[in-house]
Amino acid sequence: MRRAAVLALGLLPALLAWGLFRLERDQPLWLRPALPPAPRRAPAEWPRLVLAFHYPWYGTPTGPSGRWRHWNHARVALPEERILGFHDPRWEVAPGRLDLGTAHYPARGPYDSRDPALIREQLQLAREAGLDGFVVSWWGRESEEAVAFRALLEAARDSGLRLTAYYEAAWLWPRGVAGVAADLETLLARHGGHPAFLRAGGVPVVLVYGAHRLRPAAWDAIRRRLHARGHRVLLVGDAARPGWLERFEGLHLYSPIPLLARGQDLARVYRERADAARTAGIPFLPAVAPGFDDRVIREPATVVDRLEGATYDATWRAALAADAAGILVASWNEWHEGSEIEPSREHGRRYLDATRRWAERFRAGGG
Repeated sequence: MRRAAVLALGLLPALLAWGLFRLERDQPLWLRPALPPAPRRAPAEWPRLVLAFHYPWYGTPTGPSGRWRHWNHARVALPEERILGFHDPRWEVAPGRLDLGTAHYPARGPYDSRDPALIREQLQLAREAGLDGFVVSWWGRESEEAVAFRALLEAARDSGLRLTAYYEAAWLWPRGVAGVAADLETLLARHGGHPAFLRAGGVPVVLVYGAHRLRPAAWDAIRRRLHARGHRVLLVGDAARPGWLERFEGLHLYSPIPLLARGQDLARVYRERADAARTAGIPFLPAVAPGFDDRVIREPATVVDRLEGATYDATWRAALAADAAGILVASWNEWHEGSEIEPSREHGRRYLDATRRWAERFRAGGG
């Protein structure tokens, strides 16, 4: 009995700290003076764009990163996320094929995302594919992805392409209101005025992944802080529930793959989400994907076969049927999950060409 009492007393500080963290996360204005409300302004007209999710996290020892990054991805056992080992790009697994953590092999081989020549090539390929720009995975103000985003944005200055950040809230949410707000403040202060930064109605646009990981009250606090610091921004979240829809200027879906893997009717789900967004007075941006295969990095894996392009076509048809405000391609280069449209040895330029055809149809108003 005494041992249990001592144990309970020992746990009390941790439980108290956890309770305060939860209170601050869910009711973030409790411990500070209230800031004035931030106006929510969905633009009257959303730019009709086709954007692809871009991952700027790859590195090589001979490139600007100075080391292998992501090509040496871990193999992970789910759901406990136990590391089983790592891929090692120093070794060949077949003639001319290094041990990369990728489902398919990049046509140009492993590259460094911060290599200026690589960036120019990617922007040129994006134009050839009919893309209007990239939504670039962004891991906070001090991350290596932030450095790569700066390089991408500057290279796109005169390209006609538009770029924005994909704020990875699903992983960065433990930073809380103060940390997330500081990330977004820094992003807008550094890049919000850049001519290549994505805007709608003259206001910078930022997409948020895993928006549900922060409670609606936390997003209220973040928006109030940004507004108080003079930052205008349109946030496009991925949480379709009412509490979150009311806090964002747009709704998007990152990928149709989870829906396809569960055998759901993609067209029906997209129509439902489009209706929810329309009711909230905001645009809906659905996603399209060529397929998915994460067997090289996860056990058990998720596989959605490309079916010689039929999967990509089916997701485009579902997205267009939802009367989408814009289209998101998942992905440009998520090589670990086999969802890339960037040229590979296995598929060549097939998905660049398909993207151009579908993008032209979308812009022409085709359903």
